[in-house]
Amino acid sequence: DRMEGVNSLFAGRTVFLTGGSGFVGKVVIEKFLSAVPDVERIYVLVRPAKGKTADERWADINSGVMFNRVRAECPEALAKVVPVEGDIVNDDLGLEAEDLQRVLEETSVVMHCAATIRFNDTLRNAIELNIKGVQRMISICKRMKKLESFVHCSTAYVNVDKEGVIEEKQYKVVCDPYQLIDAQSWMPEEMLDGLINAMTPKYFNSYCFTKHVAEELVKLECVDLPTLIFRPSIITGIWKDGIPGWTDAYQGVIAGALGFGTGTIPRMPSKIEDPLDIVPVDVVANMMIVCAAYRLHLTAKKDRSMPILHCNSSHLNMLTIGMYRDVCGTLLCRYPLEKIMFAPTAGARGTVPFEDGIHAFKQHVVGPALDRIGGAFGKKPFWTRTFGKVREAFGVFMPFLSHRWIYQSENMLALLGRMQPDDVEKFDFDVRKIDWNVYVPDLMYGMKTFLAKNDIMSDKKLEKARRN
Repeated sequence: DRMEGVNSLFAGRTVFLTGGSGFVGKVVIEKFLSAVPDVERIYVLVRPAKGKTADERWADINSGVMFNRVRAECPEALAKVVPVEGDIVNDDLGLEAEDLQRVLEETSVVMHCAATIRFNDTLRNAIELNIKGVQRMISICKRMKKLESFVHCSTAYVNVDKEGVIEEKQYKVVCDPYQLIDAQSWMPEEMLDGLINAMTPKYFNSYCFTKHVAEELVKLECVDLPTLIFRPSIITGIWKDGIPGWTDAYQGVIAGALGFGTGTIPRMPSKIEDPLDIVPVDVVANMMIVCAAYRLHLTAKKDRSMPILHCNSSHLNMLTIGMYRDVCGTLLCRYPLEKIMFAPTAGARGTVPFEDGIHAFKQHVVGPALDRIGGAFGKKPFWTRTFGKVREAFGVFMPFLSHRWIYQSENMLALLGRMQPDDVEKFDFDVRKIDWNVYVPDLMYGMKTFLAKNDIMSDKKLEKARRN
């Protein structure tokens, strides 16, 4: 059952994308512009922020290094992107009447990526963005006359309450989405805090919990919509489709690497043989675009199913925690960051309570003492807040290193088998090809270059960093 070419399936179509200013969204837009020349238009929902309009924010985004290829090879394609101002916390996504009408009349493909990805966000805000935001998106989809493909971007970690092999299917959720939405409307913060505290042993945080509930909402409300659920694992920097190692934020394993490299989180107790399920952002973007095309293919065949596809590495090409620790630790010791607090260290021994106790001691005893000393010399408080952030980051990471999940990727392989041969190369998401001994160093160099702003070409600065 081979699909048509991806470009052919998108030819003349208009795409509506939420989350376009985020890490994944930027790469999705760039890939559309560079590899899907016949797409008609891409409406991108953009929140006004920091006093800038949607147009100004889009101008900042497309002037960045991520869009070097587009500006060099097909600059005219940038005109296909139409930023529309709005926010998923508002009805009709906060779109102006004229923008809403155009989106409703023209769109045939929707890719919903907008969400709060803050693991420690309040339950109220997580419900507003990750559940009610999805409900608002679905409401708009139901009014789109031309809609033929709706891709809901979820996460592989909706099923963190399970262990072992996780299949590409929907598991029973512990909470009715409508009841949770109703509770958010009247419960005070104390009750919502109690609710998320009760869920933490199963879901770790508000993000995983609300994303799972959102999937249940999609199942209930998208029965008559051409829907596909897409579940990426931990998303990391670019593998090969763009600048290797490029990333735009300290999050996930990159934040962990920063902890190793600065010496602030020298140990993360874990089983080194367990998988660290990361997936490059270009793999995610490529597969998401192909998933949207596949849903178009199914719609043309009158197929009303709701496929679920994992986008991850633990099943087909496992990176172990031990391998990541060894490569990461070796590189960050040999090529240290220019600014560190303590000696770079990457360890997996110890226990979580003991390590958390050390971080708590630094936050409540060492930090205040150092801040008092600094204050005597006219310096602003720094250490207490920093050690507090480090402890918070440690608490966020550890649950994901304390369990073993293998996310089955049979549907990824099946999708590769349905693609045209040239599309398999153009939209490469075959994680079996990733060489972790090459890719993990690229991640470290990407962190140093794009986030820490280190000059990786300067021998003098490297020698100075080593002396630190």
